[in-house]
Amino acid sequence: MTNELSIALLQHVPAPDNIAAAVERLESNAATAAAQNCSLLVVPEASITGYNIPLETMQKVALPADGETTEKISAICRQHNIAIAYGFAERDGSNYFNCVQLIDKTGTPLGKYRKTHLWGDLDRTLFTAGDNLAPLINIEGWKVGLLICYDIEFPECARRLALEGADLILTPTGLMQPWREVAERVVPTRAYENQLYIAYANYCGSEAELNYEGRSCIVDPNGEDLARAAQETTLLTATLTRTAIDEARAALPYHRDRRPELYSALGQ
Repeated sequence: MTNELSIALLQHVPAPDNIAAAVERLESNAATAAAQNCSLLVVPEASITGYNIPLETMQKVALPADGETTEKISAICRQHNIAIAYGFAERDGSNYFNCVQLIDKTGTPLGKYRKTHLWGDLDRTLFTAGDNLAPLINIEGWKVGLLICYDIEFPECARRLALEGADLILTPTGLMQPWREVAERVVPTRAYENQLYIAYANYCGSEAELNYEGRSCIVDPNGEDLARAAQETTLLTATLTRTAIDEARAALPYHRDRRPELYSALGQ
């Protein structure tokens, strides 16, 4: 178990329907992040395949969770001694899922999560909703949770991970205009009220008719930005400390002072 965890977060312009270019981009940024002593790299929602794409393109580019592309990403993890959380469109039988998978520095897939809260017609036209929230994953002794984009806007998702002991929530996203408030207000609030770190990796630029907000961020347990992007391609880095989590929870004992018997019906 380590007191510190250095992470990197990539904000980039989408390159839909170009998996080879996406993997090359991932390898280049993994090398850069590793050179800065980062243990984990996070990239946006559906970064490998593209997000806002036609159904016929989805049918062509969607990937199994354990196929050739996963093997290539595992090799990148081993080569650069870094864990990677990457978004992709997952093919499972006749269904497509908006998925994030986390592979550790040895190249071992540790877990995946399928987006449970679908956003509007865009998601519902392409994807099947996941039915389960992912279990926490151990990275360098840190308990890491996974959500995708719209999921973080539901406070129950982050709270459930916090109550299970999460130190950090990774949130690959595709936040588009005009919803900047999610990146600038909602994400810091989720970190503050749950007293944990959130890494929120968004796109910049455009994809078809969507213009993305950028504003990717790494937020601490006090809701303060450790790193914040504007609207250009960038690689953010930050060092997280367990001390900051402990101090936040000691100062404001939200977890201890909850009274779930009063609001358990909210889960119905």
